[in-house]
Amino acid sequence: MKHLLPRQASSATGGSTSARGKRTRIALAGLLAAGLGAGAVSTNQASATAVRGNTKWSIVLCKFKDVSTTPNTTTFYNQMFTSAGAGLGGLDDYFRDQSNGRVRLTGSEVKGWYTMPHTKATQATKSRWQRIQDCVATAKTNGYTIPAGNRTIAITNDFQDAGAASAGGVANQVLLDPGSTNVGFAAHEMLHGYGLDHSWSNDPSYQNASWSGKGEYDDPWDEMSAMAHYGWNTARYGRAAGDAQVDLVEFPGLNAFHLDELGWLPKSRVTTHGANGVSSSSYTLAPLETQSTSGTLLIRVPFDPGDLNHYYTVEYRRKTGWSQGIPGDTVLFHEVKGGTPYLLRQVGTAGRNPVQSISANGVSISITSSGGATAVVKVTSNITSRCVQGYVWRDARPGDTVCVTGATRTQTANDNAVKASRWVQGAYGPHTCVTGYVWREAFAGDDVCVTGATRTQAKADNAAAASRANPARLISGPNACKTGYVWRDADQYDYTCVTGATRTQTASDNAVRASRWVQGAYGAHTCINGYVWRDAFPGDDVCVTGATRTQAAADNAAAASRVLSPKG
Repeated sequence: MKHLLPRQASSATGGSTSARGKRTRIALAGLLAAGLGAGAVSTNQASATAVRGNTKWSIVLCKFKDVSTTPNTTTFYNQMFTSAGAGLGGLDDYFRDQSNGRVRLTGSEVKGWYTMPHTKATQATKSRWQRIQDCVATAKTNGYTIPAGNRTIAITNDFQDAGAASAGGVANQVLLDPGSTNVGFAAHEMLHGYGLDHSWSNDPSYQNASWSGKGEYDDPWDEMSAMAHYGWNTARYGRAAGDAQVDLVEFPGLNAFHLDELGWLPKSRVTTHGANGVSSSSYTLAPLETQSTSGTLLIRVPFDPGDLNHYYTVEYRRKTGWSQGIPGDTVLFHEVKGGTPYLLRQVGTAGRNPVQSISANGVSISITSSGGATAVVKVTSNITSRCVQGYVWRDARPGDTVCVTGATRTQTANDNAVKASRWVQGAYGPHTCVTGYVWREAFAGDDVCVTGATRTQAKADNAAAASRANPARLISGPNACKTGYVWRDADQYDYTCVTGATRTQTASDNAVRASRWVQGAYGAHTCINGYVWRDAFPGDDVCVTGATRTQAAADNAAAASRVLSPKG
């Protein structure tokens, strides 16, 4: 999040602004004048890669040289930021719930308080990145070095600055102060560390702050629009030191695209409309907040054959759990462009409410029912008859949607234009072809006379028609693999890109897993002699050869480099 201090909720989204928030804006202007520094988060960072397992954070507590008070105990931070606080409504609970148990904070640790050799005034002149490094360096001087692979959160003991900072294009470092040490703000910045950008709307008239983009932070149903999202009161982690009130600092869950981007939706519950060749379908949507309910969690609705990362999404949200602060149950539509989801609003209308239907780009989406345990929507699209990029309809006659090259369509039009000149009365009636020509036969009854080569081409195009049509078949979402790789599919959440041979081996190992388990030292799923657990992810107890486990670890390490990021 680019803004430096947390309390800047927009009145349009039902947020509140405390007295401290007003002071925040005064400080903000001066800090912006000084510049964010090289470590500030860019909203053009690379796309997220699926995140899974125990994601370890080092939370380092640092005091300014001239400020001795501490806002909270280390126990408070342990419970807020690590699995020690499981069940208490902290960050471990949030990430467990959002990821369906695929991400935990086990192994994260809190260290400090350490006193920096820097005053508050001295730190005020530095970039966010440098402030974090100064805290980390102080911890190292005092005997704590950030373990390799850990992401970092530096927390200072007085108000100054807060937000994420990047290293190598990944915002895996976070700075917090007493005004931002609440679960809502911290989760937003930590999600930058997992690779997410901000969420946006399609409203060019909305600007959250002077430095933000048009439409940025304008999806209040999504955590990545903090601090302009719907909130709800919390007691344990919402009160900042010295603040007499409990602010609206808790937050909604993530929108469906962001959950998809992080690999936190099971593939069986994500549907790409038209991928099965059906142009019109009704779908029952389960709420993102209660995924135990049966139904689709995300519908992708593609419409742009020239850009497979350009499509609509449909999701259902319920006023419950982490999203209890939203106004009510609702179906939301987003347009995904360049790897960024834009909430579709009724631009230019009072309230700028989210749209409740779509009729554009050959797509029609309507809500049949909403406001209960599930919602039902109907989607119709012409994507199933569209050609994949590089091909066009042949148009040998009206309704001929066989996909061919542009040169073939031109040839088809030329042959149609001169067809009468190539007919004579003969053995096959008045449409017998002149010498040197034969009927094209692109379809039954096609008696346009063409060369033998053109008829052969028509037959070949007909045979290849299915492979050239319906771009929806090719859409895999934000975790699509680069050419030459496919998803490993060790389970429904496994978006790791591997070779085709590795996926085949994975499926084979899964199919015989029960035959390789025995009761033993590791319980009922102890591997028989000669096999070890694959460990493709925490809890993966499929028994494989040692070489296969080594391959799984190597594929995990290379995962980010194999994703076909829509952001370049």
